[in-house]
Amino acid sequence: MVPVAVVLGALAGATRLRKPLAWLGAASTAVLIVAAFTNLFVAPARKILRSDQPPASADAIVVLSAGVTGDGMLPQQAIDRLLKGIELARAGVAPRIVLTSERKRVGGKWVSTSGDQQKLVSMAGVEVVTTGVARSTREEAERVQTLARENQWARIVLVTSAFHARRACATFENLGLEVSCVPADSRDIAVNALAEPHDRVRAFAMWMYEMVGTARYRVAGWL
Repeated sequence: MVPVAVVLGALAGATRLRKPLAWLGAASTAVLIVAAFTNLFVAPARKILRSDQPPASADAIVVLSAGVTGDGMLPQQAIDRLLKGIELARAGVAPRIVLTSERKRVGGKWVSTSGDQQKLVSMAGVEVVTTGVARSTREEAERVQTLARENQWARIVLVTSAFHARRACATFENLGLEVSCVPADSRDIAVNALAEPHDRVRAFAMWMYEMVGTARYRVAGWL
């Protein structure tokens, strides 16, 4: 990506876009510096977090997917989510884990999260239900809603990443599901401290992503 950006920047620099691009680059750099070395965006980022007390019992623990690598493995956020779901299941919060999955085409073949998910969740020793492939949080919610109606589930515990929790849980609740929102423990961002520059920058990026996602979901009537 960096070499491509350098080439495109060099080509654009030979056109009348040179000055606007220079200003855009300077502004972006300034924002990143502020995000990394000040607390300006820490409070807004924390404001979108949601964490409910897990209920004594629920009908299912729903663990949302979080991408898939080119080797068909779970990335860090997806592992964090699944580990939290397993932790809750082993604590007796619910008798089953519901998994959503993702897939993508890599080098002419499809890779999916299903195999890696099944390998990890086998450690939980509980019933596993799969919804199949879902392409968005809204689609995950619709698939779980169908399962809840078919099985007469009254309450679910929803597990996702910390910065995604508020929008995800609101999306499920918009479909009439009774949800306890339990964010996964983050191993790639120090969500509680946010004391180091790289954590602040990543938290800022997640906050921006969720702001855009929330706006889009509101316009679509999904929140």
